[in-house]
Amino acid sequence: MELTDSQTCDYTLGGVVLWADFFNYQIAEADDTLFIRGGREDDLRIPAYSLPLGGGDFTDAIDHLRATSGSPIWFSAIPEDRLHLFTAAGCAVSPLGPEWSDYLYNIDSFVTLAGNAMKKKRNHVNRFKADNPEAHLEDMTAENARLCLQLLARLGNDGSPTGRAEQLAVARMLIHWRDFAPYFRGAVLKMADGEIAGFTVGEIKHDTLHVHVEKANHAIAGSGETLAHLFAAKMKELYPRLAYANRQDDAGSDALRAAKESWRPLRLLPKFNVYVK
Repeated sequence: MELTDSQTCDYTLGGVVLWADFFNYQIAEADDTLFIRGGREDDLRIPAYSLPLGGGDFTDAIDHLRATSGSPIWFSAIPEDRLHLFTAAGCAVSPLGPEWSDYLYNIDSFVTLAGNAMKKKRNHVNRFKADNPEAHLEDMTAENARLCLQLLARLGNDGSPTGRAEQLAVARMLIHWRDFAPYFRGAVLKMADGEIAGFTVGEIKHDTLHVHVEKANHAIAGSGETLAHLFAAKMKELYPRLAYANRQDDAGSDALRAAKESWRPLRLLPKFNVYVK
């Protein structure tokens, strides 16, 4: 998904592949432009397009849809920095709710855990390291992915449609990790006895680490914070250009919102629906 420099997760490979079934994505190409159509983010019953991608003229892409679509034309999950393209084409814009906004962070907050704002995070990480001195981060491999599947099954989901869809998507990624591995970076937090304390999968796009998956056994104190810290540090070491981490939206979950806010985001990245008049 290098066809756009948007920092939102919707325009990453993982953002499309992991949620392809949930949103029923369909892909087509016309006049050097890639079109992705699925369900509108806030109402899956309404078909909607993602931002047209590619080297074609944007106005021509809109005109192409006007000429070929037999139904009202909606776009969904449009990032704020692309809205001017739609307003110039005479489209109507409406904001998606805050539950769809991505959380964007300074990646160094995770790497260094420096400053008073990160004091609680440092304490959690230090406790984990003190309690588990031989725990370490390993690369995701096919064998580790098999062990992560077991943890994923134990953790389950919250019972919501998005929760069930995410668990299925993550399971599919782990089962087929050999196919996903060339495009993503995965890591496993492993205890001395081989138990998986947590695992994560990310994607590097320009200067941003997109964290698509992060699962931790919170019965092990500090495992979630340590996983996030060690993975960010490793990615920063491998890709020094990284300046940001996108940890996606909170899906309207109060608990998830509190967890994401506790890491002190730089800002939220709002998204919008657009209607072609």
